[in-house]
Amino acid sequence: MQMKRLTASDQIYEILRSQILFLELKPGGDLNMQKLLTQTGMSRSPLRDALLRLQKDNLVEIFPQRGSRISKINLKQVEVERFMRLTMELAVVPSFAEICAKEHLFKMRTAIESQKIALENKDYAGFLNNDDSFHKIIFTETGMERLWNISQNQSGNYRRIRFLSGNIPGVLNKILDEHEMIMEAFSKKDGEKALELEKAHLTKLLTELDIMTKKYPDYFEA
Repeated sequence: MQMKRLTASDQIYEILRSQILFLELKPGGDLNMQKLLTQTGMSRSPLRDALLRLQKDNLVEIFPQRGSRISKINLKQVEVERFMRLTMELAVVPSFAEICAKEHLFKMRTAIESQKIALENKDYAGFLNNDDSFHKIIFTETGMERLWNISQNQSGNYRRIRFLSGNIPGVLNKILDEHEMIMEAFSKKDGEKALELEKAHLTKLLTELDIMTKKYPDYFEA
């Protein structure tokens, strides 16, 4: 099947979205239209379209006649996005526990080992991407990849705060430990234990919010 070619707007959107999610573009920072036009080599129209899409993602604020800026992290929106992810994943876990086979565990093991390498190299973006790869397996192997894509597309605030939490000592190692335990539960087809572990894993971010808001107050909406 022929892959759909990305338009100029799509390309700018993907570039800017990645830079925002991995905090290369800081929350609250201004977006200079002329600078972006120079950097991307694109015309004004596709850039404007890309910014409008990012605005719908709650990642960019556009002020008519005044310019644009990166949205600060909205904690209410973080909770909505986290709740959506938690609800979807917990709904899929029992089905995955039933069908979990060696090839699925191999994929999970690959994601974990890739996370370890990323951590050793201090590649925090790579760590987060492989974190997603681990969890995505639960959705794709149960035929629920569409739910995963919906969650990812609507979770810009949640993803930014997940990336930010990697700066808290011990957090990334704890994620690795939790992934190991989750995978073990799946290997035993213990859906109840997997649910328990997943719920704890996906809610622990709430205990880290206070640390992040105090350490990076300028990144968050008042």
